[in-house]
Formats: sequence, structure tokens, C-alpha cells
Amino acid sequence: MNLYQLLGPEASEFVRELVPAWLLPLLAVVTELGNPGLLMAVFVLDYWFGDHRRGAHAFGIAVAGFALITALKYYFLAPRPPSEVAFVATGGYSFPSGHATSAAIGYGILAYDGEIGEAWQRYGLAGALVAIVAFSRVALGVHFVRDVVAGVAVGLAFVALAVAATKHDPLRAFVAAVAVAVAAVVVSGASQDGVVTVGLAVGAVVSWPVLRPIPEIARRRNRAVLGVLVLPLVLGVGYLSTLEATGSLLAFGLSALLGATILAIPEAASFYEMRRRDGIESGDASA
Repeated sequence: MNLYQLLGPEASEFVRELVPAWLLPLLAVVTELGNPGLLMAVFVLDYWFGDHRRGAHAFGIAVAGFALITALKYYFLAPRPPSEVAFVATGGYSFPSGHATSAAIGYGILAYDGEIGEAWQRYGLAGALVAIVAFSRVALGVHFVRDVVAGVAVGLAFVALAVAATKHDPLRAFVAAVAVAVAAVVVSGASQDGVVTVGLAVGAVVSWPVLRPIPEIARRRNRAVLGVLVLPLVLGVGYLSTLEATGSLLAFGLSALLGATILAIPEAASFYEMRRRDGIESGDASA
């Protein structure tokens, strides 16, 4: 018996039997900490309100990482555990676990780039979150142990390689994202997820050179509007682009527009602030 078989159905059943039924609803919520959409929202907010260069670089690495997940899933075409053992409904292929890989990529980047606390604290927290997400996927019956082990390993290795290759340059990260996303489209036969990652990467790589330097969003009101109103709209458009009913061509256009818009929003907010300030000054001068 090889390692792939050893970490398959029997090991996964053993893990599921350890989890009491009352804990499953909580794990169904906790597992969303590895949702790519949630992690993408974190990087977008960091780009808008935190360090623009750091956030843009992380955004590019994340898009590349999500494209890699798509490519690997369609390459291996591994089936999930039987639906009878799944506590939550899900679809797609099993190997590697998308949530576990996304968590390793997302929290790995945050731990590496973060400035809060000591490095060992950031890495410790990131490791705990990744472990919780990975465990939840097996406990919920939507992945085998091998899926999450491979996902975490792939995610961490990808972050290390991507950071070394891009050297914190957002444009390099976006170019890498385009390359990985194109590979994902080829491997997956132009799957919806592959097309969306290509669109996001293309929109970002085209708009980034035009937008630098990125101004700071200073007004609290504008920050609140972006966080409460604009971000949900951005995520909604992103979700819409992933739906099969959207179609590949429209999905590519929406995601490309989305990638460019995410990066351009600080510029648009700064322009609005400048026009508003000029209008107030003109009114004061004429009074």
C-alpha cells in the first residue's frame, strides 16, 4: 500500500469517526476560512486601505495560486468521497483540496507579509488556521486525508516559490498569474474557473503599469463606502463570473474588468476626493 492509498478512504473514515455530530455545523462554518473568495477579499482590502504594493503583490500571487488549484484538479480528475458521507454539498474534483490549498497560500502570504505581532506569532496563527481548514474538509466528508495533505504542501511550496520569483514586485506577480492561468485553461479544457483566473490576471497586468503610483484613500467616508458597498459588489461580480450559465466569453470580460477595477478604485477614490476638495475651496473663494 502506497502513501496515496494509505491516506485515502480508511484514514478519512477514521477522522470522521472522531468528530461528534454536534460539531459538524460549526466545522461547516469554520471551513469557509479557506474559501478563495474570503481570502481574495482580505487582499483587496489590504490593497485599498493598507499597503498598496503589498496588497497588489498578494492579490497577484493569490490569483496565480487559485489558477494552479484549477489546473491540478483537472489534471488528476480525482473523485470526491461518496456523497453519503458528506455533511455539506459540494462539487468538482477532490485532489488537491481547494480550501486547504487556498488556506495555505492565503495565510502563508499574510504571515510572510504581515506587520502585526512577531513573525513566530503570525506563522503560528497561520499554521493553526490552515490545520483547522484542512481538518474540517475531511471531517465534513468532502475530501480524503490525502487531498488536504497534498493541498497544504502544494500551497506552501507555491508561496515560497512565488515570493522568491516575483521579489515582491506586483507586476511580476500579475505576469506569473497570467502564465499559470493560461496553463489552467489549457489543462482544464477552458473551464469556467480557468477562464475567470485568466481574466483577473489579464485585467490586472494591463492596468497596473498605468495606475502607479497609487494614492491613499484618506477620507473615512470613502473608506466606509468602499468596504460596505463596493466590496460586496466586487465579490458579487466575481461570483457571477464563476457561474457556468455566464458563459466563457462573458466570464472572461467580467473578470478582466473586475481585475482592472479592483486596482483602479484607489485612483478613482482619490480623484473624487480631489474634485470635492477643489469644489469646496472654490466655494470658499467665491463666498
